[in-house]
Amino acid sequence: MSKSFRFRMTRADWVALSTAVARRPWHFRLVTLIASLSAMVFVMAWIRSDVDPNRSMLSEILAGEQKWWPMIGFFVLFSVGMMNRHRLSGLSARVGFSTMPIADKELEVTLDDAGVQVVAVDGSGFDWRFTWNDVGRLIETPERLILAVGPRQGLPIPRAAFAKEAKFAEIEKFVRARLPQGVRHERA
Repeated sequence: MSKSFRFRMTRADWVALSTAVARRPWHFRLVTLIASLSAMVFVMAWIRSDVDPNRSMLSEILAGEQKWWPMIGFFVLFSVGMMNRHRLSGLSARVGFSTMPIADKELEVTLDDAGVQVVAVDGSGFDWRFTWNDVGRLIETPERLILAVGPRQGLPIPRAAFAKEAKFAEIEKFVRARLPQGVRHERA
């Protein structure tokens, strides 16, 4: 038994996909941020001072002999970027959308017991197939269902591709029934 549907890959779909697959849980982002900032402090303790080679850059900053505002500014900017890296991925996707081979193309998606096949209808040769075991996360947003197949890959299934909400619910039920045990389900 298989199910098929078509949709046009829009910029909004691509941005939502890129943002959703790049988003990590807040506690993971926080631990990564603390580890990164700690590593930066250790590097500052290792780098020797320009003025006195017997002292480190960190000791000069802590003693008040060197301006520390630029370093604090860098740490703040770095922290904001680390905590919002998924938004930066979305921004990058928005800018780079037009260079994608499937930008604004109609895609035909076929779901069957073996997996998912995505083909560009225009005959450009785009043909992507993955099994249900390849899906690492199922991400549900108000506008689409996203099958994350890797750290930067996935398939958005937009609600707008279906004339009736019942048809989308049928596809969603079909997908959930075929996903293996242990696949994370997230709501964004």
